[in-house]
Amino acid sequence: MREPIQQPIQQPGPPRSTDAVTLDLIKWHLDRYDRLRASTATRASVVLSAGAILSAGNAVILSQILNVPRERLGPEAAPVFGIGLLASVSLVVLSVVHASGVLVALKGSRDLFPDAGTMPTGLFFNGSDTVARLSTFQQFQAAMAAQDQAGRVEAAQVELWIVIRQHRRRYRRLRASVRALRWAAIVFLAALTGLVITVLLNAL
Repeated sequence: MREPIQQPIQQPGPPRSTDAVTLDLIKWHLDRYDRLRASTATRASVVLSAGAILSAGNAVILSQILNVPRERLGPEAAPVFGIGLLASVSLVVLSVVHASGVLVALKGSRDLFPDAGTMPTGLFFNGSDTVARLSTFQQFQAAMAAQDQAGRVEAAQVELWIVIRQHRRRYRRLRASVRALRWAAIVFLAALTGLVITVLLNAL
């Protein structure tokens, strides 16, 4: 009879401090929000691509309006379709403005959120704070060596708070971009349908 395989006895490690556990949890949340940020940027890129397609469609309709004979289009149809196209283009531009704000922030974190200026510095977790406070490698090296565990936890908490607010801001802009794009698509479809029906009715 074969003897049962003995599992190695694992010696319990030293108990981890509360700061170490908290820091690991914060780093997990930071990694999660980093993935969410990448996902939001990808969605914004899709919105920008859809906006480019709608812009091309609006250009096609405009060319048809300019090329269709006046008697087949009607005297009052051209201004109506022109206003519709202008509305669609304006909505596409609005969507692009919102989507571009998702891809990159034009201001630093502490400029975007007024109360962020009163928060502690998030050295080594927030790149803007690190570059603003440490201008040389020697300063960077000394600050890293001097930072204790409590300082690391505080810096990570500052970065997590900023990242959460940045993500919500980006997501709100993405929602606004999608709403504008949907209305642009509706106006485009209405203008296209009206143009086709008007041309066909006047051709009969």
